[in-house]
Amino acid sequence: MNNRSLIFEKDTLERSNRIFWQSLLDHIRKDVQGRPVNTILDVGCHEGGLLEKLASTFHPLELIGIEPVIEFRERTRFRLRPLNPKARILPPENWFEVSERSVDLLTCHEVLHLLEDLTEFFVNIERVLCNYGSAFVVSGCHTDNPAWEYWSKQLRNSGQVVFNRTPFEIINQAIEAGLQCEFRPLRRDGWIIFDPEKSWSKFTSINTLIDHQYRNKLLFRLSRRV
Repeated sequence: MNNRSLIFEKDTLERSNRIFWQSLLDHIRKDVQGRPVNTILDVGCHEGGLLEKLASTFHPLELIGIEPVIEFRERTRFRLRPLNPKARILPPENWFEVSERSVDLLTCHEVLHLLEDLTEFFVNIERVLCNYGSAFVVSGCHTDNPAWEYWSKQLRNSGQVVFNRTPFEIINQAIEAGLQCEFRPLRRDGWIIFDPEKSWSKFTSINTLIDHQYRNKLLFRLSRRV
């Protein structure tokens, strides 16, 4: 993962992601019902907003985050201290500290376009997932989303290094790493909350915005082939 710049302030980022995180949590609850969730790993945890929600929902014994920006790692540790004082927040080069077959639940929200090496990412997921574990990877920043052309230019103009990914590329790379891959739109219903004056994500039409929310924001569910 590249060293991301502060495009969003914390409150703006978390407000824009709130509805997506809630949808993700709803899917996870249904999927893991009756299974133990002792260890949770969030890849690209930023300042720990999603990890905090996951910890409050599942009360795992171990919380792990992977985040390239040292300031965000420090803020995440502080934020999670009341929920899990031993939470480990690692830089991407320390994936090896996550033990093999140790993770019950892995999440990753809007990170794939920042990864230079998708193969390494999926190989790491296959290595750390328990036999019954699941990974939930969300991506709306892909080439099948018409909004991505504008977003990618904006991100590059801000100094970010981003990569164009197709949904089929994501699926194929996951399968090649030994994972079973299923996918669906992340959201199907609910209200859209969007303030054009407070969002960097511009849309050419209201239909493009609706399609992003209900069609192009994809959820990939990954598990080990055993």
